[in-house]
Amino acid sequence: MLAKDFNIHYQRDLCINRNNHQKPTFHPLGDFLNPALALLGQGLKKSPIG
Repeated sequence: MLAKDFNIHYQRDLCINRNNHQKPTFHPLGDFLNPALALLGQGLKKSPIG
């Protein structure tokens, strides 16, 4: 559940950032979903797991 909420926040941030730097249109979900999942994966790999 925590990872899901974390992912949603990343999606929103990436969407806003992309709209600021590129033409102000909505991008398909995949355009910012994939980087969000990659960032989430990197964060999980870096965190120490028991």
